[in-house]
Amino acid sequence: MLSLKKIQNWMKKNTKDIFIINRTDEFLSEYIAPYAERLKWISKFSGSAGRAIIEQDKAYVFVDGRYTNQANEEVDTNYFEIKHLQDYWFHLQEYKKENKILVLDESLHSISEVERIKNIYNHSKITLEFLDKNPIDLNWENQPLYPNSIAFLHEEKYSGEASQDKIAKLQQTLQLTFIDYYLLSSLDSIAWLLNIRGNDIKHTPLLYCYVVIPSHGKIQLFVNKKKIASLINYLESLVDTHLFESIGQYIKFLDNKKIIGMDEKETSYRFKNICLKAGLTINNFENPCVYPKAIKNSVELEGAKNANLRDGVSMSKFLYWLKNKMDVHNTDEIKAADYLYNLRKKNDLFHSLSFDTISAFDLHAALPHYRVTEESNLSFKKNSIYLVDSGAQYKDGTTDITRTIIIGDANYEQKDRFTRVLKGHIAIAEVQFDINTKGSQIDSLARISLNKIGCDYDHGTGHGIGSFLSVHEGPQRISKSQGQSDGIIKEGMILSNEPGYYEEGKFGIRIENLLICCSKNLNSLYFENISWAPIDRDLIDISLLDETEIEWINKYHQKVNDNISPYLVTGEKEWLYKVTLPL
Repeated sequence: MLSLKKIQNWMKKNTKDIFIINRTDEFLSEYIAPYAERLKWISKFSGSAGRAIIEQDKAYVFVDGRYTNQANEEVDTNYFEIKHLQDYWFHLQEYKKENKILVLDESLHSISEVERIKNIYNHSKITLEFLDKNPIDLNWENQPLYPNSIAFLHEEKYSGEASQDKIAKLQQTLQLTFIDYYLLSSLDSIAWLLNIRGNDIKHTPLLYCYVVIPSHGKIQLFVNKKKIASLINYLESLVDTHLFESIGQYIKFLDNKKIIGMDEKETSYRFKNICLKAGLTINNFENPCVYPKAIKNSVELEGAKNANLRDGVSMSKFLYWLKNKMDVHNTDEIKAADYLYNLRKKNDLFHSLSFDTISAFDLHAALPHYRVTEESNLSFKKNSIYLVDSGAQYKDGTTDITRTIIIGDANYEQKDRFTRVLKGHIAIAEVQFDINTKGSQIDSLARISLNKIGCDYDHGTGHGIGSFLSVHEGPQRISKSQGQSDGIIKEGMILSNEPGYYEEGKFGIRIENLLICCSKNLNSLYFENISWAPIDRDLIDISLLDETEIEWINKYHQKVNDNISPYLVTGEKEWLYKVTLPL
């Protein structure tokens, strides 16, 4: 592990005892550009969530349940000990009695995270230091370049609201809370607010920039000006533009009698230090874009329905091919993923995939966030499960859908687990709940049938979805875990519904549709399904289903046939009719 040794040698040379690493970038993004894959560089772990703690002679990688098996495949356990992410803070506690120097890159850790670390080591022998330069950047030869995509307009016919109106509402919020400036570093919030998009991050149409929003007047946009040259006529009425690198200097020269707001969960500690040195008063104020962005307007909701319908046609055509036309002896995970991509890219308003397709055959399906490579690529064979989790970015919406199918014949265990996952999926799809409900309050419904036989899955049941933005969007989610990030589910939000089951080394199951949260009356909410593709009847054990669940499946399949069939050719139509007949 040359990468690890380089950092440990740097630590010894510079007398640093502990170095902590987050898998993120300076915007604290979940999806990041190649230059920011520092955790992958040092550990080989390629998942979308993880942390590392490096000591001079030891190293630890922390991952959640989605990535346990993947980490064991990718990370060399001769050099790293792999631990669950929930143990991370306990591990940091263990250093309290030691006389050591702990270092971190303050641009890659949120204010709230650093404050938590400081509280842990308050009155301890640990010294916390912030690095001027990340040692990984110093030692990473041929580190990819900073992204430099060209910005483009997200037209109002897709966004449903003018940027001027969004800004006016936000500034009104600042005025009411006596905040003079608001620092926004969350890329999807900036993209939503200004109705602009970019391609700085693969599959997520975002542009690297910062904004400072005054309570009155133009927004201050910090960006590489070449990237917005084609939008200058549009932007000049909304923003004053500055060099991307100049944001620190700009903040330093603000009136030190002013109050600056920022979301301490979303903003890097670097900015707290800059503001404190400038003498500004910091107000920890939740990102005012979060809920307005998550609560889609009527244009965005209509766009989401249309995008998911087009996407459902592609998925249904793909399932038809898998079940009827594919040469099982000449197909593998990569060929299958490419076939689905080629169907999708022909769709109207297609921009890109929304994430790397999870094309997982047989034992790979047991890895919830598996990513196929040339080295891992499995060939298909009869009587095995194939799981495909995929989605696309369309100008009118973002999609995400998962189907699990059997190639050949299913065994008892596969049918049993699939049907229990399906029962959980139906429970979420059918739930009605009060206003002010959080996802953690309904998550258990998805797990009841699995729990009855001592089974479960170690990931959330649902996440929020953006509108031609990130495929993972807060604050809404459906998950066991409670906390500040567990937002209230509100009318107009879009969420995924994706319970699963994973048998290590054997198979995995997940069924995912997207849902819109709708209002039944003033106090009650329910979900409307917007994803359309058949659920594999060959994996359903009807004896495990009750009458209401059978009715749900039959109604859903009838809608799949009604919605998708007009866009299919003769052979596909006949197949879809057959696989959507009542159970």
